[in-house]
Amino acid sequence: MKKLPILFCLLSFLPLTAQWDSLQLLPLDSVFTLLEGEVADVNQTHAYDKAYQKAYYVLGRAQQEGDPEKIAKAHKIIADWHYYSVTSNNPDSFYYHDLQTLIYLKQTNQPEKIAKAYDRVGKDLIDLGRFLESEEYLFEVVRIYESLELPKALGGAYSSLNALYRESKDYEQALLYGERSLALIEANKAEDQDLIQPLLGLIHTYPHTGQPELALEKAQQVVDIIKEKYGPEDNIHLANVRSWRGKVYVALEDYDQALEDFRYSWNFLKTFVEHEEEADGWKGDIGNVLRLQGKYSEAIPYIRDYLLHLQERNLQFREDVEDSQFWLADCYEHLNQPDSARLYLNQAQALQNERLTEELAAVRSELRIKYDSDQKEATISSQQATIDQQAKIQYLSFGVGGLLIALLGGGFFNYRTNQRKNRQLQILNNDLATSNQQLDQRNAQNELLLKEIHHRVKNNLEVVSSLLELQSAQIQDQHVKAAILEGQSRVHSIGIVHQKLYQGANLGAIEMKEYFLNLSESILDTFGAEDRVTIECAMDQLEVDIDTAVPLGLIVNELLTNTLKYAFPNGQKGRVHIQLEQEKEDLLRLKVADNGVGKSGVSEGTGFGGQLIALLTRQLSGRMREEIRNGTSFVFEFNLKNQFA
Repeated sequence: MKKLPILFCLLSFLPLTAQWDSLQLLPLDSVFTLLEGEVADVNQTHAYDKAYQKAYYVLGRAQQEGDPEKIAKAHKIIADWHYYSVTSNNPDSFYYHDLQTLIYLKQTNQPEKIAKAYDRVGKDLIDLGRFLESEEYLFEVVRIYESLELPKALGGAYSSLNALYRESKDYEQALLYGERSLALIEANKAEDQDLIQPLLGLIHTYPHTGQPELALEKAQQVVDIIKEKYGPEDNIHLANVRSWRGKVYVALEDYDQALEDFRYSWNFLKTFVEHEEEADGWKGDIGNVLRLQGKYSEAIPYIRDYLLHLQERNLQFREDVEDSQFWLADCYEHLNQPDSARLYLNQAQALQNERLTEELAAVRSELRIKYDSDQKEATISSQQATIDQQAKIQYLSFGVGGLLIALLGGGFFNYRTNQRKNRQLQILNNDLATSNQQLDQRNAQNELLLKEIHHRVKNNLEVVSSLLELQSAQIQDQHVKAAILEGQSRVHSIGIVHQKLYQGANLGAIEMKEYFLNLSESILDTFGAEDRVTIECAMDQLEVDIDTAVPLGLIVNELLTNTLKYAFPNGQKGRVHIQLEQEKEDLLRLKVADNGVGKSGVSEGTGFGGQLIALLTRQLSGRMREEIRNGTSFVFEFNLKNQFA
């Protein structure tokens, strides 16, 4: 941003010299008024560059006058230009100029304006994904409005907190603050238009809390408010809210209504912008609805234009790019174009893996901070012990001073020195305690992020499983088809692991009994054997880390699949017994037994399943024993102590 003064000098010699001369004759407050209106209407006039240049001219004049309030106002106008202009897609610019607005306003005595500036910076940080920093700014807004006793403004602050928690996927907190916001503003509104902001927050929140019908009700309420305020004619406000209502219809699976809303918004925006392709950012929802309706050929151009719009403008909406690529892969798969489907699927998975890797790295960094905080706790305890010890020394000094009057001066000096040290240590303890409180908040968010990662991995595995199922439906060779379906079963067994991780309280371990039961139900359903084969898990609850749970799940998946295929021929009924127990701290014992016909091919290692079991057993430093007597049983012993040796 150090280049701004140079830019200002260059602009002053552009063909706008006459305009600069006329602006120089006006008081700065009058220039502010004119420019605020020009920036607000920039999308209608398409005078993007002129408005931008004038905004920096005004900033230069404000800096020359040196009034912090006017400098803050100039920065806010530049930030508004970035907000309003469809040619600007840089959230860093929003953040920079809103932060400068706040910095200069804090030099004035205007708490309400300062609160609004805090609110804008907090919402900019949401767009940048810096949620913890955003939380600090937005709770400062709450503190200011509570001290000023402004309930309507406080409702607006709660609406911003709704946006924060919604974007960080803490939907319970989002719902709490969204409903608080609506209640406060509804009780203190001057006009119905004041309700739009909290209503929009709830429109985006209710579908994530299982209440899409309430979201539709709120969306219709906003539509009615917009029509009453601006009339029934087409306008940008109605286009926006109908687009949001369309997303609610998608959540309700009412695709015809959703498509009607999305097309309305897109068609209006094409007339609103200077170049029609600037409206391609509104095509994605149309393409997705057409895909959901099974109109794959018709959907592809819309999704492709939307994806190109995101990529050409380098917009930082990585999840939207991923979604678009997954949608295109799905469309091409249904149109029997596997090469194109595979191309977009690979791109989506690569981008998603990159994003998840970055998020995981951030989590690891936060966990390292947690480790450091534990060290700080130990330091606090040590310092507190030092304080107690020094207090005893003080008392001893008093006693010695009373007995040895000649050493009173030295004792007094020692007393003052210890007092100063105690105060310093106490201040340090307070700072460390505050830091630990902040770290606890970060750790809670990290747990939420880890759950989200496991949730997304599970969803991705479901996509892979669905693609395998679709592929198998087009294959005539029964051997190849069986191999693909077996692969699908293996992918599903891993997906259950990640499902258990994000549903459970322990993010690093799996409760195996429930996992085996879920896996068994899935395999029985695949083979249609629920009525003739019973699977028992005679075992206590036992948690196992994820690096052990995945190989165990794959081994049991292979054995159950083999049993259902060969142990009970001609519709014979039977029973399968699964048991996992921890005999010692580092020793696991797994047993899978059936009462079938007693045939086996697993131990011979001739098929892929047998080879996979052998590899997984070696991976866990285990050994396998097979017995054929009144059926077939497999017993495994795994030495976890040597697993990573």
